[in-house]
Amino acid sequence: MKPNPSPAAPAAHVTLFGRFALDRDARVLYVEGSALAINERAMEVLIALVDAGGKIVSIEQFQQRLRPVASVMAHSVHALVSQLRRALGDDRDMIETVPRRGYRFAAEWYDLRDQLGTSDNESHAPAADAYAAPGLRQANGRDDRVDPAPERDAARKLLIGRDAELSELSMRVSQHRLVTLMGAYGNGKTRLAHEAALRTAALFQDGIVRIELAGLTLPECIADAIAAQLPPQPQPAAPGLDGLIARLAGRRTLLIVDDCDQFAHEVGAVVDALLAATDVCVIVCAEAPLFIAGEYVLPLAPLRFALRPTNDASPAVPDAPPSDACQLLAAQLEACGARFANEAAGAASNGTQGRADPAVSLQRNLESICRALSGNPLALDLAARQIAGASRGRTTLAESVAAWDTRWRRLMLQRAGSRELALPPAALVPMVVAHAYAALDARAQHVLCCASLFAGPFDLADAHAVSAEDDATRIPDDDGAMQAVVSTLIDAGLLVELPSIDASRLLRVPTAVRRFALDLLAHRHDYARVGARHALRVAERLGETDGRDDEPARRAPALADVRRAVGWSIDARHFQIAARLLQHSGPLWAAARLTREWMIWTGRILDHDLSRSILKVRDLMLLQLTLAQAMQQEMPAPPPADTIAAWWRVYELATACADDDSRLHALSVLLLRTLEAGFSDDSPELLMRVRARIAQECDVSSSHRSFALLRGALLTLDGRHDEAIELLSPHDAPVPASDVDGGSADVPAPDMCRPDYITAVADNALTISLWLTGAQAIAHPALLHALQGARQQSDPLSRCAAAMMACVLFLLEGDASRVGQQARLLVEVAQRNGLAGWRNIGRSFLLWIQATDDTRDETRQLIQLALRNLARGHVSIIDLAMLDQFAGMALNLAGGPALNRLFEQMSANLPDSGRRWLLPEVLRVHAVLRHRAGVPAGDVRTLLEQAAHEARRQRALLLEHRISVTMEQIAPSR
Repeated sequence: MKPNPSPAAPAAHVTLFGRFALDRDARVLYVEGSALAINERAMEVLIALVDAGGKIVSIEQFQQRLRPVASVMAHSVHALVSQLRRALGDDRDMIETVPRRGYRFAAEWYDLRDQLGTSDNESHAPAADAYAAPGLRQANGRDDRVDPAPERDAARKLLIGRDAELSELSMRVSQHRLVTLMGAYGNGKTRLAHEAALRTAALFQDGIVRIELAGLTLPECIADAIAAQLPPQPQPAAPGLDGLIARLAGRRTLLIVDDCDQFAHEVGAVVDALLAATDVCVIVCAEAPLFIAGEYVLPLAPLRFALRPTNDASPAVPDAPPSDACQLLAAQLEACGARFANEAAGAASNGTQGRADPAVSLQRNLESICRALSGNPLALDLAARQIAGASRGRTTLAESVAAWDTRWRRLMLQRAGSRELALPPAALVPMVVAHAYAALDARAQHVLCCASLFAGPFDLADAHAVSAEDDATRIPDDDGAMQAVVSTLIDAGLLVELPSIDASRLLRVPTAVRRFALDLLAHRHDYARVGARHALRVAERLGETDGRDDEPARRAPALADVRRAVGWSIDARHFQIAARLLQHSGPLWAAARLTREWMIWTGRILDHDLSRSILKVRDLMLLQLTLAQAMQQEMPAPPPADTIAAWWRVYELATACADDDSRLHALSVLLLRTLEAGFSDDSPELLMRVRARIAQECDVSSSHRSFALLRGALLTLDGRHDEAIELLSPHDAPVPASDVDGGSADVPAPDMCRPDYITAVADNALTISLWLTGAQAIAHPALLHALQGARQQSDPLSRCAAAMMACVLFLLEGDASRVGQQARLLVEVAQRNGLAGWRNIGRSFLLWIQATDDTRDETRQLIQLALRNLARGHVSIIDLAMLDQFAGMALNLAGGPALNRLFEQMSANLPDSGRRWLLPEVLRVHAVLRHRAGVPAGDVRTLLEQAAHEARRQRALLLEHRISVTMEQIAPSR
C-alpha cells in the first residue's frame, strides 16, 4: 500500500522565487511543480546569482566558481546565462545584465530551510529553521553545523490529514497576534505551524523565523536566545529583553516559538513583553497554554485512524481508503527505505497469494499499529524506523509489520492486561522507544544511554569515550565491536547515521530516543561517572579544535553539548573541567551570537561558593581569562574600564601562578585594545595609563624573550624605530619554542595553549618600523619574515591586527585598492568572530575609500568622527587622512582657530602618550589646514620643517617623503 499521491514537496533547502522553486540539495529547478532540464554548470551559475543577494556577480567570479583550477572562457558564462534565461521563459528578466560588470538576480526570493527531527514536538515532518519573506533572509551563522537529519525526504514532509487544522490555524494567525498550538508530545505541532507560516507569508513583510529553544538551560537567556536566531543586523543591539524589543520594533514579523515547555513561564513573560512593545505575531508550539492576555489556544488532536472492526475474522474491504494515520505511516516507511511494490511478488513466492490479498492484509496490520499508537505522528515515525530496520535484508515488509504489531500487543498485555488498551498521550512515545530498547542486549543498551548525552552529532571515538566501563558492558577498543553495536542500534531505529564529508561515521540519537535514554541514565548508579566522561570528552574536542593552521582541527562539538557539560561540571563542583570548557568554547558562543550566555556561565562559577572546593589559583585565572575574552566579544561592549580591569585581574592571577604565558597574553591583548582607541569611545587618559603600565611591567618582569618583543612594539608606537628594529629583528640563534610562544616551564597542559599574540604584535610592529624607515620586502629579509608571520596568524584577533596594520601602511602609500582589500578582510574576520571594535575599524577604512568628494554622507560622517577624536585627543590615521583630503569641510565645520588649538594640543600630548610615531603626520596635516585657512606661507613652511625634523629624528623615510611632497605643493622654497 502506498500513501495517496500528493504534489511534490520542495527539498530540505529550497529557494522560492516567482513560480520557481530551486532545490539546492537535489540541484533541480522546478516550475509550478515540474522539473526543468538544466545542466550542472548552468545550475551553479543560478545558485551563484541567488547567493549574491541582488549584488552584481562579475564574469571573473563566475569563472572562479565554475572552475577553480582550469580556465573558463567568458563566452561560456554568457552561454550558460542564456540557457538559464531560456529555461525561465517569460520570467527571463529575473537575470539582469549589467553592462561591462556582469549579471545580477533581480527577483524577490526567500529561503526555506527544513530540519527534520530537531524538535521534541515533531515526528513526521521537518520544521523550517528560518523562512524569510522577500527582502529579508535568515543568516543565523550556523552554516557549519552538521545537519541533524540526513533522512530528509519528500515523503516525510507530507502534511496528511491536517487540512481542517491547517485552514483554521492560517485563519487564526491573521486574526490573533498570539496563537498557541497546543497538543501532546509528538502530535506534529511544529510541522503544522511551518505549513501555516508558508501560507500566510504575505502578511509578514519582514519575514518569518522559527525560534528553537530545545538546548537552552538558563531561563535568563531566553531573550538572548531568541535574538540570536533573528537575521543579523549591521548595528549590534543591547543584550536582554530590551535589546530584543529594539531588534523587532517596527517590524511585521512572525515568530514560531518551539520547544519551550521547560521554560513556559519565562517564555510567556518574554512573549507578553514583545506583544506589548512591538508588532510581531507569535505561534507557540507547546503542550499547555502560556496563560497570557490575548492568547488564542488551538488544540491539536492526533491523526485520525481506523476503528477496530467488530469482527476480526472478517476481511477488510479491499477498496476502503486508508486512514490519515495509515497514509502517514506508509509514507514514513517508504522514507526509511521500505518498498511496498515488492510485497505482492514476495507473497506469491511464499505461496500465500491464494489465501489472502497481501495488500489488504498489510493495510489491516498498518491500521492496527496506527490504532495502537493512537495516531500520534511521532510514535508512528519511531515505529516506522523500527519496522524498516527489522525488514532490512532479513524479512519482507509485511512480515516485519505483522511482527511489530504482534510484539506490541504482547507488550500491552504484559504491562496493562489488555491488548487494546490506549496509553496516555504522555506515555505513548516513551513506550514505543522502550519497545525497541527492551529487545537490545545489555551492551547496546549501555552504549545508547551513554551516547544520549550528546545532543549533537558524535562519532565512534566519542561513543567509546563515554561508554567505557570495567564490567560486562565494556566495549572492546577495536572499532569492529563498536561498529556492530552501532549497526544494531540503527537497525532498531534508535540511532541515525548522518552523512559525513570524511571517512568518519557520524551518528545522532533522535530527540525522542534521547529523552527516554537520559531519563533512564539519570536513575543509574554510574550516572556521575558517565557525566564526567561526557564533560571531559567535550572539553577534549574543544581543545582539539583550537589547533593551529598546520594542525588539522577536529569537528567542534555542538553548543548544546557544551551547555550540558558546563552545567554538569558546576553541579558536580568540578570547576576545573568547567573552566576548560568555557575557555575553549568561545568561538562557538561567538558564532551563535550568545556571548552574554558565555559570560553568565563564567560568572556563575566565579560567584559560586568556593569555600569547600579545591579550586587552584590557575583554575581561577583561567576563569578570569574566559570572562575577559567574553567581555571583549560582547556586543555592545562593556565600558572600557571594566574590560581593562578584567585583563589586569588575569595578569595579577597569572603573576601569582608564575605563568608567563598568561601574563603576556593579558598584556598583549591590552596593547591591542589601545590600537582600537581611535574607533571607539575609550578614554585617552585611561589608554595612556595602560600603555605606561605595560611598559613598566615589561621593564620589571623576567628576562623572558617575549617581554622584550612586547617592549619592542611599544618602541615602534613611540617612534623609536631603530631601537624597535634592533629588538624585534630575528636573531641568528633560534629562539626556544617556549620563548616564542610566550610559554613557561610550568605551563602543564596543551589544552591551555592560547593564541600567540606576542608574535603577532611583534611582527606587526617590526613591519611598521621597517616599512616607515624605507625597507622593501624583497630586499629586506627581516621585513619579509615579519610580513609572512603577520599574514599566517590563525587567531581572529591576530588576523584583525595584521589586516589593520596593512591598511595603515597602504593608506600612507595612497594605495586605495589594497586598503579596500585588507579592510574587507578585516570586516569579514571581525564580523564572523564577534569583534565589534575591529569591525568598526574595517568599516572606517572602507568609508574612507568611498569618501570621494565632500557631498557624500560617508565623507561628512568620517570628518565628524575625526573632529570628535581630535577634540578628545586621540586621532587615528584615518582621521588625519580625512582632515588632509577634505580640509575645507573640516574648517567649515570646526573653524580655523579651534582646529589650530586642537592640533597644537595634540602635537604637545603625543610624545607623552606613547604614540609619537604619528607626530610627523599630525604636524603635516596641521600645516595643510593652516594653509587652507589662509595663514602666511612662512608660518606653514615652519610647521612643515618641524614635521620633517621629527620624521628625520625617527628615521621615518616614508613620512619624510610625504612631508616633502606637501612642502612642494603648498609652500615651495624660493
